[in-house]
Amino acid sequence: MKKIAICIFALCFAGNVYAYDLNKIQIHGFISQGYLQTDNNDFYYAKTEDGTFQFNEMGINFTTELTEQLRVGVQFLSRDLGELGNNDVDIDWAFADYRYQNWLGLRAGRIKRPFGFYNRSRDIDAARTFVMLPPMVYDDVERDSVSATIGIGIYGYLPYGFSYELQYGTMKMDEDGGEASNAAWLLNTLINNVIVGNCFSAALEWVTPLEGLTLSGTAYDLTDNVTFETSMGKLDVDATHYVASAEYTYDRLTLAAEYRYYPMEFTLNDNVKIADQTIEAWYISASYELTDWFTLGSYYGEIYSDKDDRDGDKYKARGLPGALAWRKDLALTTRFDINDYWVFKLEGHMMNGLAQVTTPPNEADEDWFLFAAKMTFSF
Repeated sequence: MKKIAICIFALCFAGNVYAYDLNKIQIHGFISQGYLQTDNNDFYYAKTEDGTFQFNEMGINFTTELTEQLRVGVQFLSRDLGELGNNDVDIDWAFADYRYQNWLGLRAGRIKRPFGFYNRSRDIDAARTFVMLPPMVYDDVERDSVSATIGIGIYGYLPYGFSYELQYGTMKMDEDGGEASNAAWLLNTLINNVIVGNCFSAALEWVTPLEGLTLSGTAYDLTDNVTFETSMGKLDVDATHYVASAEYTYDRLTLAAEYRYYPMEFTLNDNVKIADQTIEAWYISASYELTDWFTLGSYYGEIYSDKDDRDGDKYKARGLPGALAWRKDLALTTRFDINDYWVFKLEGHMMNGLAQVTTPPNEADEDWFLFAAKMTFSF
């Protein structure tokens, strides 16, 4: 809470220094509460087989323009998804943004990272149809590290509908976060500490001449390894992440498709390579606003833990279910816009495969169903 008080004070102080009316500080926020239930298996790190209300988010943000070219802002976020988040209040993003010209702007601070089409807006539940963004690309276990770059960036808008963004800095990754939990599962050990290096992010977007069609490519690379310190030794992770995206809107219809390519290498104690794999995933989605208050949406996607082992032969060789190598997901969503502030959603997932499942492998069922409900208030 001390961080919140300091940052709000800093924004107010900045407004006074630049002779700004505090009424020009825009304040927005949201509160959401969800419920998750699976007939088999636990999804992510939540006890979904028993049904759980540990699925919520709360956020508030403040933005203002100090000059015509300089804008500052900060958002505080608290979330909970089973063992992840635990309603701790954190700074989700905080930046200073100076636009020199349309083709060149500068950002510094904790900057939302361009990653696929929807990473920068994934906190805004009211902006999308689905309860859960397709987890093949938008994995909530990786959310803390993928969410933002802590560093500097440049961006700009170019002729013919092109725009770009480049970022360099570090990222958040805690010993009790999702990535550390995955590493602990891989080694069957505890994570004592996480050492995060720097990363480079890039994005190129094209609003094409075909009205409603936008194409995008995003990538980030760990220029320095992430190191997990464990009781077994030091685990280094080297990874590069790519996403290709397409979105088409026509009247009340929105179609989207994204493809994720994620090569990773795991090395123990500097010289023992314990894994070398490439995650490959994709989805296609559609949503249609049948009325002003009712939207129907669906997506289908697949994720493979290693594109060269789609049938899970490597898992079978270790005495584990081959279905750990993949997950296929067909989702159907209904969204109800009750009024300008309240949104209610219901969602069902028919799934095959165990990738991203946290049930002990030998107790998991290959075919399973996930039900999700979510109510959101935003202002």
